[in-house]
Amino acid sequence: MAGRHVWKLFVIFLCLALIPASFAFAGGSKEKGEGTSQGTTVAASNLETKLSPEGYALPVDLKPKKHLRIALLGLENNPAWMPTKAAAGDVAKMLAAYDTTVDWIIPAEFHESGAFGRAVEDCLTKKYDAIATLAPDAGIVPFINKAVESGVPVATFNVETKEPNKRLFFVGADLYEQGKMAAEAMAKALGGKGKVGVITGFFSVEGLELRRTGFVDRVKEKYPNIQIVGQVENHDQGDEAFNQTKDFMSANPDLAGIYVTAGGPFGAGRAVVEAGKIGKVKVVCFDFVDETMDGVKNGSIYATIGQDMYAQGWDPAVRLYNYLVAGIVPKDPKLFTHYDVVTKDNVDKYYIPGDPRKKRPPQ
Repeated sequence: MAGRHVWKLFVIFLCLALIPASFAFAGGSKEKGEGTSQGTTVAASNLETKLSPEGYALPVDLKPKKHLRIALLGLENNPAWMPTKAAAGDVAKMLAAYDTTVDWIIPAEFHESGAFGRAVEDCLTKKYDAIATLAPDAGIVPFINKAVESGVPVATFNVETKEPNKRLFFVGADLYEQGKMAAEAMAKALGGKGKVGVITGFFSVEGLELRRTGFVDRVKEKYPNIQIVGQVENHDQGDEAFNQTKDFMSANPDLAGIYVTAGGPFGAGRAVVEAGKIGKVKVVCFDFVDETMDGVKNGSIYATIGQDMYAQGWDPAVRLYNYLVAGIVPKDPKLFTHYDVVTKDNVDKYYIPGDPRKKRPPQ
């Protein structure tokens, strides 16, 4: 009887000793067969990422076995990125309490896959535990795959590639859908007819191409009386959008609209103001930066569509942390952010000057 009692105690002790192993990080994971696999395995987690009342990801109540370092590779080439940078700073302060460092890194001035790919490699050299990056085009795919294959999880945000890669998840807007929404907003502004110029950021950036083609396709499908008179790129710069809008208006005295897919739409709005054509030339664009929202308020911009740039700096870091410490993979690997359409009628609901979150209303 004594021997049997000792054996029972040994079994109980062994079971208790194994419980913490379910929280240990051991490479990539796939939560209960959902999401995207990284080719390595970790015990599936029963935990989930909880959300704040505003809809932002919250860290699980677990601390890592060692100090963690997470890299966020972004841009600062126009004001649209300031909420993302602010989020990176805020999430860094929060995760510091979880023995985790979050670094906001700018690999290049523009969406250059080569520069972002080299930055991913640099993060591997510097022994970062996880990386979140823009994915401008297919050129970055080998770098993402190399990182994941070496055991470092990668998330993408804002833009990602059409070519499949081994990233764990994506945080950002459904950009093709946004292009279609912009076409609907333009059609409403113009009463379904008129000449429109298109200004995109870069033809080479796949995400911006989704916005451009979503707009063009919807116009062709539904609005035969809307004529697209030209398509140019402004490299996300307001000054270029200003000059291009002036050129469109000069070449087309009856121009009715300007569609801007990316950064610098307030430049187009300024050109409309200087030409005295507020209400005559309707600008439809994206993002809730102060200059753009001011344009909505004064009528130089008809509508702007948000994409929650703050969430794009916050959620990748938190979700990568949750993956590292608890093996949590989002059930849907494409985590689409909010993209509300803001016009003069509802701008005050979204525009809070000085609020870096720019400007999600309560859920």
